[in-house]
Amino acid sequence: MNRQFAHRGRMLLALGAGAVALAAAPEPRLPPAISFEGAYTAEVLAVANGGLHRGAVFRGLAEAAVQADLAAFGAPAGSVFRLSALAPHGGDFSGTRLGDLQGASNIAACNQPLLYELWLAGEFVDHRLDLRVGRLLADGDFATTDTGGVFLNGSFGWPAFISGNTRNAGPAFDRSALGAFAGVRLSQNLRVQAGVYDGDAIDDATGDPAAHANGLNFELGHGQGAFAIVEVVFETVSGPAAAGRPGALKLGAWRHTAEFADQFDPAQSHSGNHGIYLVAEQMLWRESDRGRGEPQGLTVFARTGVSPGDRSIFTQTADAGLGYTGLLPGREADKFGLGLAWVRIGGDARRAGCAAGAAVLPDYELTVEASYEIAASERWRVVPDLQWVRHPGGSAARQDALVLGLRTRLAF
Repeated sequence: MNRQFAHRGRMLLALGAGAVALAAAPEPRLPPAISFEGAYTAEVLAVANGGLHRGAVFRGLAEAAVQADLAAFGAPAGSVFRLSALAPHGGDFSGTRLGDLQGASNIAACNQPLLYELWLAGEFVDHRLDLRVGRLLADGDFATTDTGGVFLNGSFGWPAFISGNTRNAGPAFDRSALGAFAGVRLSQNLRVQAGVYDGDAIDDATGDPAAHANGLNFELGHGQGAFAIVEVVFETVSGPAAAGRPGALKLGAWRHTAEFADQFDPAQSHSGNHGIYLVAEQMLWRESDRGRGEPQGLTVFARTGVSPGDRSIFTQTADAGLGYTGLLPGREADKFGLGLAWVRIGGDARRAGCAAGAAVLPDYELTVEASYEIAASERWRVVPDLQWVRHPGGSAARQDALVLGLRTRLAF
């Protein structure tokens, strides 16, 4: 394992040197109405103890996108076109080393270049109505927390109370789905948004990630129904507007119309699955940043969701934590995060294990994560990370695991 770490260390140092050079390079010259975005993320995760096997795995993710302001070409103001693609590569950490349910890496994906987004958007009614149609993702619009973005574990992004209880995780990284999104701002503090998407972004009933791995499938239904979600968002600002402490409270519900097997008796099925969720995020303390960009201070968040136990793997999940931007003097753009993510295996799944004579019944999985994002430059981030996983795979039969991680990301 020492040789593996030495090799990965040299690789990350090389990436860091390249990042410095790229960050200093001039930006490409494009028409003002067209913008190009790109990023490369590299990480090494290692099981130091517990899990399936000790050892390290390298993963990388290349991203590229083109976005056009169509108003410059005669379309109504607020009209936007976006096209993006991904190129994931590297080893399978959760499947070969850790054996967890929630996903220690939020960039884990099938090793195949693929189409990611392809959509048209517009703003109407004095910018109070947002519409979007095409190949879309729901994980950036619904059940989100800003603070959760500092973590590497997937459960702090697209939550397990949706990803674990829908077909192939739903329309989220790394598979978009055909669909439509609408958001309406009813007042300064209140907005409502909803989305309807193809029920299976992979279009494979077995969930094989290699199916349609290039992302060029444009089928609707495919026997997997539709996924719909709606969310009400109440935004708050505590204190004077110039130095306010932003926050949000979100209440949402989702439904998937496909057939779902009974967790106790797979020979039976249920028409559709559904769930409700609540998200709360609030800045508690804000430093006197005097307009230095992103507010510095302490923010807390919490999310929870529930689904029926007869057809859901997870009947209840929750994640919560805190984040501090600018924790250390002179490091105003750095971010620190401490969080926990918990999923509970449903009672029907436990009964099935008991009926099958399992020596250890499935129960829950708990992950505690500490992460520190170092802003090496405006475009370059380095993230040392630590995760402790209790009951990997949702069972006490597997030894608790300690995971060490290091990620670097360059945006250009």
